[in-house]
Amino acid sequence: MRDVSRLTAERSGRGLAGVVLSTGSEIPLVPSAQVEEDPRRLAEDIIRRLPRSEALHVVAEAHSAVENRLYLPGNGPAVRETLRTGAIVVDVVKAGRRVAEADIAWSGHVLPDLEGLGEQVEQALRRAGAPHRTVGSEVQLLLLDGSAGAFLHEVCGHLLESTRQRPSLLAGHTARRVAQRQLTVDDDPRRVGGFGTHRFTMLGTATSRRRLLDAGRLAGFLADTPDGPWRAEDSRHGPQPRMSHLELAPASSPAPLDDALGATSAPVVRVHRLGFGSLDHRDGTVVLEVKDATVLEGSVVHRLEPFVVTAEARHLLVDVRAVGCPATMRQWSAYCLAASGSLPVGASTPSVLTGPVSTLPHRPLAPPRAAVPMPRREKGMSRT
Repeated sequence: MRDVSRLTAERSGRGLAGVVLSTGSEIPLVPSAQVEEDPRRLAEDIIRRLPRSEALHVVAEAHSAVENRLYLPGNGPAVRETLRTGAIVVDVVKAGRRVAEADIAWSGHVLPDLEGLGEQVEQALRRAGAPHRTVGSEVQLLLLDGSAGAFLHEVCGHLLESTRQRPSLLAGHTARRVAQRQLTVDDDPRRVGGFGTHRFTMLGTATSRRRLLDAGRLAGFLADTPDGPWRAEDSRHGPQPRMSHLELAPASSPAPLDDALGATSAPVVRVHRLGFGSLDHRDGTVVLEVKDATVLEGSVVHRLEPFVVTAEARHLLVDVRAVGCPATMRQWSAYCLAASGSLPVGASTPSVLTGPVSTLPHRPLAPPRAAVPMPRREKGMSRT
């Protein structure tokens, strides 16, 4: 059962106009007062804080879903689980072109920091107003504002999903160093409030936290074993081992990242938002769409036109230069497409600095329209 609230407003000197809210769910994600009031309050607050302009059009969408699932294990009693997820997406459009966007998502009954979403929109609008330029052919990415979660999802999570039909490219490398020493990564399907978290696999067994990388050494896979992380969107899809909520451990202090930034060999691009991504399991090629990024030239911040990064996943993991301290931790959420359906996934990550990567002209990596479940939209979608 899904509840969709859409709020639309045009900003002008006359103030707030055209705020609309419609709900239809009988099973609220959180107490009904919060479901009805928070999206409305959020949209109104964002619109009030935006610069006064008759040209800005703001759309805020609130999505929530409650899924009641019944698992019938081969041996043992039936297992029931209720999954609650929600998301709020805000777009700002000017002259028919989207100039800023932001979103937050959550699982369970605990809502995230809604006020923080307004801050995200304001920051995105400030970046949109900066002078624009194109990106160079080789850069280093400083992944901020949760974009490190999307990066980690593609280059680590998908790389370590392994089955007998499609083994990981790192199969046979357990306990070997396959990544930079600062990378310790877990997949935690039971993280409280984490997008994509759940208590039971599709085989009816209890989920558990699993270590994937331990100080750069390969510690485990998301594998098709009896205790593996079997997931599927619904009964129409065969279960596969899939990631849920990735966690990257932060550095103990800012020093490693500061030192790495002082020793960069290519221009540093500050990435605020990644779009679609994909990983080719045959050769490990990763393609990432960079939607919102800036670069500092002297004292002037330039907004970069969207571009694409492509590299080999195993090389990216080894060539990560540093991760940030706990103060840089951010959340990321998306829906991930694969043969077992579209699933909510998330990550908790500090900022990450990559080694040099090659860039290509922008080309959207949107999946086929029929593959995108509505009303989840295209935002943050990953595909593999």
